[in-house]
Amino acid sequence: MKRSFLRGQPMVALVAFCLLCVLATAAEAQLRPIPVRKSKADRKESSLIREDGAVYLEGLVNKEVKARVTAPAPIYTTLTADRWLGNLFADQEVTVLAISEKAYRVRGRAKQGQVAGWVGKAMVEGLSEEFEGNLTKLHERQLLVDDLIENEQVALGMTQEEVTESLGEPSKQAAKIDQSGHTATFEYITYDRIPQQTTARDAFGRLVQTVTYVEVETGKVTIEFEKGVVKSIAESEGVDRQSGVVRVVPPPILLF
Repeated sequence: MKRSFLRGQPMVALVAFCLLCVLATAAEAQLRPIPVRKSKADRKESSLIREDGAVYLEGLVNKEVKARVTAPAPIYTTLTADRWLGNLFADQEVTVLAISEKAYRVRGRAKQGQVAGWVGKAMVEGLSEEFEGNLTKLHERQLLVDDLIENEQVALGMTQEEVTESLGEPSKQAAKIDQSGHTATFEYITYDRIPQQTTARDAFGRLVQTVTYVEVETGKVTIEFEKGVVKSIAESEGVDRQSGVVRVVPPPILLF
């Protein structure tokens, strides 16, 4: 019996080892964070909570805007100063995240580390009134363009990228560069499939009728660009994408 026990002992040890590995793997799986896959809509939506009366730089500019804190600056979570986060160190460069009438939302260093919140304008220098005005205009333009894109419309003053985002890739396009600058043309053509019935003989010589479909142009929208901005929109008869009204948005505003 003793000899039999010794022979079975390695097998028992192996089973115990496998069980231990399974338990360890299960425990590790519980401790390891489970990846969460976001939907397309969730990925598009910013996680930033936006406050009324503020213009946020996210989505408006493609580079960081820097400013300088001139003195120890109290920083708060909201525009209404609901909660104090601490004091930003004096004489440091900060990243501007948003602007409002009386405060800036910035990211900078405080005693507890990196913080982001609202500080009074008097504590920050390096942003001109012209920059703030242009940023506000850019924000207002973006709201107009977003509305047009949402309704699949175009307007004078939109860029080629914005038109493509609104209407999709053009059916035809052309570009020209001369002494006066760069011009381009987009054509969006709509078609209808018209059935045509034909009579032919099959392999046995019998007369049979077949139906084929021919694509016929039913409408066209021609958009002309000058220096990358829409300068004219022409629609053929039967097309009313603009609802009879040609809208105008301000041309793109350069901040830098």
